[in-house]
Amino acid sequence: IHVDMDAFYASVEQLDRPELRGLSVIVGGAGPRGVVATASYEARRFGVRSAMPGATARRLCPDGIFVAPRMARYAEVSAAVFTLLREFTPQVEGLSLDEAFLDVSASLRLHGELASIGPRIRELVAARTGLACSVGMAHNKLLAKLATELAKPDGCFHLLPERVHETLDPLPVGRLWTIGKVAAERLSSIGVRTIGELRNAPLRTLAPALGAHAVAAQRLAAGIDERAVEAAREEKSIGNERTF
Repeated sequence: IHVDMDAFYASVEQLDRPELRGLSVIVGGAGPRGVVATASYEARRFGVRSAMPGATARRLCPDGIFVAPRMARYAEVSAAVFTLLREFTPQVEGLSLDEAFLDVSASLRLHGELASIGPRIRELVAARTGLACSVGMAHNKLLAKLATELAKPDGCFHLLPERVHETLDPLPVGRLWTIGKVAAERLSSIGVRTIGELRNAPLRTLAPALGAHAVAAQRLAAGIDERAVEAAREEKSIGNERTF
């Protein structure tokens, strides 16, 4: 299972400040060189995205409300969400404050089938935090994360093994894990624009665009991912950074 909080920082701000609900909230990016941390779905309709320069966000969304990040508050809410997730399984791999993978293979007898666990998690997150999350369910991490993207916002999607190709094949190749913007442009230049086209293309055709990564990319395009969920380990170091 992959769980991703919807527009997390902005949603927390709208939760704590009801007057912001339904408005275009942009967290971060207020200064002349500021960068957007995240934006509410109302602001995203104008094209505002995370990591975008604040000046660009203001141009796209002139009525956007910029608020300063409150990382301590977001960490507090995140801790409550992760506590909830660990009620279903100790196998929780946190990717960030607002995103995690769960391996519930050993929890099915206790909590029921996969198709019922995902919606239950979504309901409990809403009930306990007042926030929305999207949940993807599948038989591996790659597909679970893609299922979450298809479920957004505030939804659940169960990607069954027998429906992998029909679901993935029409999607843009850039939706695939490890295929970034540059690789997607190279693939497009040789006529490979969808995941299905990547899956079915001869390896010799892909080599100029992907090089040695072509075989691995085709496996991902076929929905094959053997990575295990890695539960949190003891921290070995503590880091601190400041971005100017």
